[in-house]
Amino acid sequence: MKFVENDNRFPLQNIMVILAVLLVSSLVISCTPKARGISLTEQYGLAYAPITAARLKGWFEEEVPDVEFKWQTAGNAAAVREAILAGHLDGGFMGIPPYLIGRDRGMKWTAVAAVAEAELGLVTIRPGIDSVGNIPEDLRIALPQPGSIQHILLAMAAEKEIGDAAAFDNRLVTLSHPDGLSAMISGTEVEAHFTSPPYLQKELESTDARLILDGETAFGGEFTFIIAVLSDSFIESHPEAVEGIRRAIRRGAEWLNKYPEEAAEFLAPHYRMEETELKKILLSDALSYGGDIRGMYAFRDFMKERKYLNSTLQDHELILP
Repeated sequence: MKFVENDNRFPLQNIMVILAVLLVSSLVISCTPKARGISLTEQYGLAYAPITAARLKGWFEEEVPDVEFKWQTAGNAAAVREAILAGHLDGGFMGIPPYLIGRDRGMKWTAVAAVAEAELGLVTIRPGIDSVGNIPEDLRIALPQPGSIQHILLAMAAEKEIGDAAAFDNRLVTLSHPDGLSAMISGTEVEAHFTSPPYLQKELESTDARLILDGETAFGGEFTFIIAVLSDSFIESHPEAVEGIRRAIRRGAEWLNKYPEEAAEFLAPHYRMEETELKKILLSDALSYGGDIRGMYAFRDFMKERKYLNSTLQDHELILP
């Protein structure tokens, strides 16, 4: 039998073509959101309920199909900032002041949506204190972190009542909301706590704590408590996913606002709360969800004037249209 050298030429070429196609396909797949995933982080409290609801109901996956969402929980905004800076997260949810501080320090991130407004309050179990104006020098105040929205609201109140925005800056104790609640109930570590729902309600019901300052009074009006923040690199490379994330947040907020009793039944196990207790809070005025971001520029102006910020942050660069 005569051997023909060219018999194997075409099969070899076909194999090379197939390998090339597979290589290109693998490169394309590795660059898609599904392969890399989208990493986000929540924090503690009912202000994050739109995120929790949308996550548990699968609305993020519905609005951003073919993408794997990865979730973490952080104790404060500083942990969120560090994780985004290290490339471990694409975004998170936090108060306006820590977002502004991050931008001021060079963080390349942008606010993309309002998550919640909430009743914030400073409570104390120390007898004889009825306002910020008569807080004694030895009283330490627990809050999530310096630069948190609670800290800046305290500074606003201090300036109004005693003429010194920085009066309490050296008397702050960094504790997550759950840890602050535990400390207040035990009465051993701190005697004052600036917190949010449901921890505020729990402290007022389960301890001798008294409310001596609310957030709206300190700020001088209504403001957004929690915003959604995404890294600029993620916004630039995944614009469709950004819009999907915003839609999922809106769905969670609208559902909570429209069906608070259904939401209480669904979310009570997650928050380890009695359904009646959660329903009471969701039906009250303590929380409202969604809407537009409010208070961003007032917080910025106050923080810039009192040296909590160093740079001038322009309006147009702070909120994604």
